[in-house]
Amino acid sequence: MTTQFKNTAIAALLATIGFATPALAAMVGTGGYNTELHKMEMMKMLDANGDHMVTHEEFTTHYGQIFDELDTNHDGVLDTKEWVGVKGHEQVSLTTGGYSRELRKMGMMKAMDADGDHKVSKDEFVQFHQKIFTTMDKNSDQQLDPQEWLAKQVGN
Repeated sequence: MTTQFKNTAIAALLATIGFATPALAAMVGTGGYNTELHKMEMMKMLDANGDHMVTHEEFTTHYGQIFDELDTNHDGVLDTKEWVGVKGHEQVSLTTGGYSRELRKMGMMKAMDADGDHKVSKDEFVQFHQKIFTTMDKNSDQQLDPQEWLAKQVGN
């Protein structure tokens, strides 16, 4: 068994039994969330200037906008009602349908709730996604190319 496989298996086990930290969750996430995030359609949505690269700034800006869309009462935090949405209004316009469904699962809210107060602040939301960006940015050049974006799907 490879070290990477062991670490992934341990992280998945810890997440399953509720001991995942936000940093660990950022690397593991849920299977559905990771699958939906790593689709090219999502990359295109984040690639604001259309250069087939997603910079750290584009990534952070996009996730700030997603938070703002979810924060329907504009109080700077997401509670469980805002997180799951109102029936018929669950789709986040800045994402694909599959990604929106996976993001709005309570397990993802719990993973982003760094202080355990059952709410997610904009800072918690953006920091969680910045950790994902750092994990995806294999060559640390502050931008994601299509190969880095698809790496999770193709097993790299």
